[in-house]
Amino acid sequence: MEILAKKEDESSRQYVRRCLLYNIVNVEIKPGERIIEKEYCDLFQVSRTPIREAILDLHKNHLIDVMPKRGTFVSYIDEDRVEEVRQLRAVLEAEIAREACRKLTADDLDRLRENVIVWKYYIGRKQVRKIFELDKKFHGLLYTLCGKPYWSEIVEAAAPHFDRAIVLSFQCMPASQVLADHMQLIDAIEARDEDKAYELARTHLNRYNEEKEMIKQSFPGYFQ
Repeated sequence: MEILAKKEDESSRQYVRRCLLYNIVNVEIKPGERIIEKEYCDLFQVSRTPIREAILDLHKNHLIDVMPKRGTFVSYIDEDRVEEVRQLRAVLEAEIAREACRKLTADDLDRLRENVIVWKYYIGRKQVRKIFELDKKFHGLLYTLCGKPYWSEIVEAAAPHFDRAIVLSFQCMPASQVLADHMQLIDAIEARDEDKAYELARTHLNRYNEEKEMIKQSFPGYFQ
């Protein structure tokens, strides 16, 4: 469990929610793990009210299960939700890849390549959390550079379900193929090859389906 630094403008509820979400997504709090309010009060140095409010928020997002007379637990990874988010991203990001071929400047491409360079460093050091953060930044940058803030909001609202599965994939499988996909996509965008960029983006998001059985075998108690 990682305790993040509290932001100046955050309420206790927002802070606890952000910390819990971060740790759930990064599988620091594991699927099926029990959440004991008193322990979290001590960890975050807050009263029970913001803990309960944060739990309720995450329960509404299907990330925490509140079970009367049994307790509160981190939700197991729902394969149907993961697949829905994957499909959503595949559709949106294929269109973004096509649009990027028309819109992105040389400076924009440099920003994407800088991300890839840092990726290589952390792959060498096998730092899964950093690799995941850079993966999120790469895709988020494409939404931003193509002027799709609303699409980004939609994806981010649903992202935690898919993100947990991606974190697990980075833990049990090499990230080099994902990095290679990003590099090929940048090259296609630079070449203004819209069809190739479109197909690369779809192939990239389809990789999870090729890997999910291996992920489930590596983490058999995490899925429902």
